[in-house]
Amino acid sequence: MRAKKSPLSLRVFNLLRSEFQFIVPKELETVPSELFDTYPIDIDFSHHPLPQSKHHIQVFVRIKINHTKKRAGYSIEVEGMGVFELNQRGLNEEVVSNLRIFSTLNMVINNLRSIIAQQTAFAPMGTYLIPPIDIVDLLEKKQKQQTKKMV
Repeated sequence: MRAKKSPLSLRVFNLLRSEFQFIVPKELETVPSELFDTYPIDIDFSHHPLPQSKHHIQVFVRIKINHTKKRAGYSIEVEGMGVFELNQRGLNEEVVSNLRIFSTLNMVINNLRSIIAQQTAFAPMGTYLIPPIDIVDLLEKKQKQQTKKMV
């Protein structure tokens, strides 16, 4: 079937920061996939409308994996920025909000996910794939964080 283009398009994606470290495991029999499952994943993000256009959204995302306690294996930090264009013509407000917030965040995370997979593809423990992320949970946590700052 023929795919219909989305009213949301990624116009620019930039990798702003990339930090990768391999931490040698103490145990020789370490199973990478089991170790990877224990890694804490921290994601922070922000959405910014571009002042020159009400149809453009800029999204910054920082992902930190195994970054604080630094268990054996990989410690990773990446940060990226995407600029999106949204054609709102004929869309209801709920769809516009979903595209503007949820879809843009998901797309930047997926670009960073790809970069992390590429970075680790030739690393000693093999490719690290970020597990599926609950975007709704991230958005709720961000909302609570912003509410606390306002109080």
